[in-house]
Amino acid sequence: MTYSLIFFALALSVYGISGKFSNPFLLTFVLLAVFRYLRLIVNILAYSTLKGYPVRNNPAFTSSDVSVVVPTVFADKDEVMACLKRVRVCSPRQIIVVTREDLVPSVYAACAEVTAAATEEKEKLDMVLVIGVEKLNKRTQMVAALQQAVTGSIVAFADDDVFWPGDDFITAMLACFENPEVGACGPSQRVCRSTGAKESTGFVNFLGICYLERRNFNTGATNLIDGAVSTLSGRTSFYRASLIQNDKFYDYFMNALNHDDDKNLTRWVYDQGLQITLNFSPKARIMTTLETTPYKFILQCLRWARGHWRGNFRVMQTTTYWYDTHPWSLYAIYIGQFQTPAFLIDGSLSALLYFGMSDYDTFNRTYSLCLLGCWIFFTKIVKIIPHFLEFPQDMVFIPAMIAFSYYHGLMNVYALITRENKGWGR
Repeated sequence: MTYSLIFFALALSVYGISGKFSNPFLLTFVLLAVFRYLRLIVNILAYSTLKGYPVRNNPAFTSSDVSVVVPTVFADKDEVMACLKRVRVCSPRQIIVVTREDLVPSVYAACAEVTAAATEEKEKLDMVLVIGVEKLNKRTQMVAALQQAVTGSIVAFADDDVFWPGDDFITAMLACFENPEVGACGPSQRVCRSTGAKESTGFVNFLGICYLERRNFNTGATNLIDGAVSTLSGRTSFYRASLIQNDKFYDYFMNALNHDDDKNLTRWVYDQGLQITLNFSPKARIMTTLETTPYKFILQCLRWARGHWRGNFRVMQTTTYWYDTHPWSLYAIYIGQFQTPAFLIDGSLSALLYFGMSDYDTFNRTYSLCLLGCWIFFTKIVKIIPHFLEFPQDMVFIPAMIAFSYYHGLMNVYALITRENKGWGR
């Protein structure tokens, strides 16, 4: 509520100065400010109320109902094994690793090493089943597991660079399926910091942290308000097996475009008339790694932005459920995506307020512009506040973070223009 009062104070200041908004600059300023910040204020209120789902004494599903599928290129043996060990402690029904055919023996050998060195039963990886495909392609790998090996009534997909939080993670996630209308669910996500708790991390690592914090904020808020998720992240996601273990799904998934797998899965769930929910319980928060070199991180951001534009345009063109059942998210996600680049919007707001107050005294004009500047600064950091509360030393990156956000706005425009480029580095 404190956050919304800040914007309300700004609105009242402008209203008091502008009277009945007879000045066209001030009227345009107010309209643009509402379009720009209404979703933020509402999403702040929604995000502040997010919580997890209660685990019942007699749940409909347990970890023994869950088949975990991990597609991997097996590029980093240690990282993959660390991922599998964190999955193993949750005691799922089965763990299915899908890789290239010639890598199957290497994966089995690595699992045997972990099992031999294990000091506790849950640290062993002897329950891992490894499947090989002819050519590495995540979509092909996922379908191969569904067709050949999955026996659980719930399927969890996990990337090989994610780390589940503890042995009760699956139990926490399964609480979402107590609602029979939920077809899929996902956890909140955080990026692993590259240094200790008392040290500042690297700037690129911090940018990755910001990316997922903002994603948590945006997806969590819209999901709470009207049940919408723009894209259910494939880093870790849970599905009812009956929803995706059938020929109709295989035909859809394998014959859709060869990119944007997560978006296609998300569309499939909604197209079947089911819901997607996110669990923000502390027990349902996964950790992951992102690129830490500047060049690769920029390329990753560009790839995400292109996928964002492609997927959103496709949804707007081919589906109607957003208009029927997700009106808030239609505005917050699909209409709101055109609020870019940020420096153009922020600059326009400042210019409109400056010229709109040309007939007023210097004090009121300066006061209003300063208040606007403080508000804009607040909007740049509000989504990262949960991270700053835990790691206040990272606040040193705020100026550079804001500068990067303006650069990212330009990148978004370039991604829009080149959205059909689906490879890295182009």
